[in-house]
Amino acid sequence: MTHAPLRVRTADVPDGGMASFPHGDRKVLVVRDGDELRAFDAKCPHAGADLGKGLRCGARVVCPWHHATFSADDGHLLEPPALDGLKRYALTRDGDAWEVAEEAQAPAKPPQGAADGHTLVVGGGAAGFMVAQSLRAAGYTGDLTMVTQEERAPYDRTALSKAYLTGTKKPETLPQGGGDWAQKQRVTLRSGVRAEKLDHAAKKLHLAGGEVLPYDRVVVATGASPKPLKVPGADLDGVYPLRSIADAEALRAAAQGVRVVVVGSSFIGLEAASSLVGEGGAQSVTVVGQDAEVLGRALTPRVGRAIRRLHEDKGVRFVLEAEVERLDGGEKVEAVTLKGGERLDADLVLLGIGVSPNTDLLAEWRDEKGAVHVDAALQLAPDLYALGDIAAAPTVLGEMRVEHWRVALQHGLAAAQAILDVPGAAPMDARVPFFWTQQYGKSLRYVGHAESLDETHLWGDPDTLNFIEFTFDGERTVAASGMGRDADLVAFEELLRLGRAPGAAEVRAGEFSLPERLRDAAPSGRLS
Repeated sequence: MTHAPLRVRTADVPDGGMASFPHGDRKVLVVRDGDELRAFDAKCPHAGADLGKGLRCGARVVCPWHHATFSADDGHLLEPPALDGLKRYALTRDGDAWEVAEEAQAPAKPPQGAADGHTLVVGGGAAGFMVAQSLRAAGYTGDLTMVTQEERAPYDRTALSKAYLTGTKKPETLPQGGGDWAQKQRVTLRSGVRAEKLDHAAKKLHLAGGEVLPYDRVVVATGASPKPLKVPGADLDGVYPLRSIADAEALRAAAQGVRVVVVGSSFIGLEAASSLVGEGGAQSVTVVGQDAEVLGRALTPRVGRAIRRLHEDKGVRFVLEAEVERLDGGEKVEAVTLKGGERLDADLVLLGIGVSPNTDLLAEWRDEKGAVHVDAALQLAPDLYALGDIAAAPTVLGEMRVEHWRVALQHGLAAAQAILDVPGAAPMDARVPFFWTQQYGKSLRYVGHAESLDETHLWGDPDTLNFIEFTFDGERTVAASGMGRDADLVAFEELLRLGRAPGAAEVRAGEFSLPERLRDAAPSGRLS
């Protein structure tokens, strides 16, 4: 179908800003600096958000949904969860008007570095995938091998508790980078292989079965394993974790028409509950949580209560401030008995009680909690990098170990750039943690990190799902969670990154526009 060429006047785009424009069945994002305009595909390559509804933060374009970030100069990727930069459109100037080319060009290459030799990646999760992807994108020319225990190439684990569990996302759409990713990126993929010992002094990885892989540098991204429920009956049939495709497939098949009890009221448990009670096909879903309210380690009770009501409106039942005494049944689980005696009938029990980092390969470096401590380049020792759930890494808020997908992708990108010595690349201590959860089509987004909820302040009303809750460490504002406030949360992340977040007293004084605060923080408009 033909359509008129897209013509944009310079004045249609604010100086130092951006705007999106319809272009047939697409949208084009146009950014402006003075008399210079540049045009990109306005659809975020991660999940399809209109980038024109995000924020232009100087040299950065930030997606409103999941905070993927792109260069405003050439569109290359700065922050995941997107994996690629933005397609570009050529512009032809005619006086004060600019005509946008009909066809988009390939994304610009990110800044390039140089390294060769053999890089070995141990682990096929988000961090392992992203370091391999980013190495190739930024110019790595050496050999690249990935060893993973799973029988498949890297895939999107975030969908397992959401669209994949409901059946709306198909298996063929899960692989990260597509089904032929390893071939396209020239990665030797060793799937279904278990690494047993790392001899870093000799630069050798020992595999189960006796094979030894030599390397020049190694990236350990072995992730985490679900914590077991240590009560009588936990080994009965019908008790499921949720960490892999195999787990999700088995869980979905077993949940049809049965009574499900979810043990754990944090993010993974609630996402699974929201999926199972609806299109997931369960007869009923009951969530058992130890805390007084759901998501009690991340959100205050008032906000947690609003999230719980979303679930209750869909028929999910909650039993809070409760602990499991035992699981009852013959060979298969039949009930969950709580301390205090309450008995919950159950045909299936899903465990969502947290994970433990897989650091056996790095035993000489791990601390008493099982984590390993890396520098801002994710380096543990010369030519040894540790990423993802296993790594306590620096951020703009200090060192922390964060078990979230987007942070693992950040680790992979930052480590690859460090290996290649990419000019101008941001190390991890210049980056901000961010994650999101989606339940019943509603998204809660969380920027930063807080160790406690002792000091908080709320803007808006959680009951209407339009709010931001700020968390403080003394006078510092260190985290914000929210719903229905996308632009404010993007601006807060950028302010945190720049060290210019509003203090506790200013937040408590009353609501104001965080995007305007961000613009005021750099009147020149060139926040790099």
